[in-house]
Amino acid sequence: MTLPGQTAGVSVFFDPITADLGISRTTASIAYAVGTLAGILPAPMIGRWIDRRGPRLTATIIAAGLAMACALMATIQSALMLLIGFALLRGAAIGGLSLVSQQVVNLWFVRRRGIAAAAASLGLAAGSMIFPKFIDELISLYGWRGAYLALAGLVALTILPVAAALFRDRPENFGLSTDAGLPTGAEGSREEPSFTRRQALRTGVFWLLCAAGFLTNAVGTALLLNHFSIMQTAGIAHNDALLLLSFLAGVQAAATLGTGFLVDRYEPRHLVPFAMLMLALAAALPAFGNGVAISVLYALNVGAAYGSQQAINAAGYAHYFGRDHLGAIRGASFVFGIAGAAFGPLPFAASVDWTGGYTAVLIGCCMLCIVCAAAAFAVKRPSASAESMMNGKMGVTP
Repeated sequence: MTLPGQTAGVSVFFDPITADLGISRTTASIAYAVGTLAGILPAPMIGRWIDRRGPRLTATIIAAGLAMACALMATIQSALMLLIGFALLRGAAIGGLSLVSQQVVNLWFVRRRGIAAAAASLGLAAGSMIFPKFIDELISLYGWRGAYLALAGLVALTILPVAAALFRDRPENFGLSTDAGLPTGAEGSREEPSFTRRQALRTGVFWLLCAAGFLTNAVGTALLLNHFSIMQTAGIAHNDALLLLSFLAGVQAAATLGTGFLVDRYEPRHLVPFAMLMLALAAALPAFGNGVAISVLYALNVGAAYGSQQAINAAGYAHYFGRDHLGAIRGASFVFGIAGAAFGPLPFAASVDWTGGYTAVLIGCCMLCIVCAAAAFAVKRPSASAESMMNGKMGVTP
């Protein structure tokens, strides 16, 4: 239900909104970028609020806010109102609901965290398969304003009661054990780390995860936001481009589940190169080719990159830094990650305005992803020994 504020959902509205308001894609992209940045700024405070008050109250308030943000989007009349609408929509969906939903899974699972987080993230992939076509149908029937009002009602009738009735704080508070009571086993006996936000910020792995999240959001958001434009350049019709979005989401679901399985067996930092290389290929393919085959490969790589990074991001921070201050740590990471979603579309819009195409910016994105993949091999696992925690110095071990 974060899809109304996710790029896959917003991208379907992009062309109708720009046409109705009489603004350029560059202006709309700037509004999207600034609105995303403004919306994500409260994420660290939301993270600390989750740590203190628990996910149930937080999720309920945020879900109500998301419904109201969708209703507000139906009333916008100018570029300034569009910016404000994007800020509320993106902040409630990405900086709020997504953050608290991931937090719940991380609180309830430790040894099986990777597969649990991946399974929960399948909702996002399923939404990415269903919502673009669903929104397109709503727009054709009721216009884009009516479509946003319909989404507001949908949010209020689904995730709002789910958050109020089912979200809970960590299981130990209710006399339960993590991992749904499954036995820990010998491999699960390692003491769970407990990093504060300040300590986590001193580790290389925190910045590696942030860099991978930044690039995935920057490149992925730009690709999805300009999906129909890029596909048109590649000679793909609108209806076929919609089908490619569904195919992309299906690949994303498979990659999320597969990577979640791997996260429980390998360190998340060792899986970052795979996600980054898939994203590099996704950027390179439309830069050097077109046609149906290239477009299918492009969707395959975007889905694989998104899905694998989604699983790494959902479980990686809790894996390295523990659950005690996870809300504050994830709140800080969300600022960097969603900043990518804010800035990513701007170079794409500038590339179209200045060069008439996407080739230059796609090549640049490909190179940045390769650099991040290489950097993953230099980052070490942070040490969480009692002595290092008392001294506030994060040592590293191979």
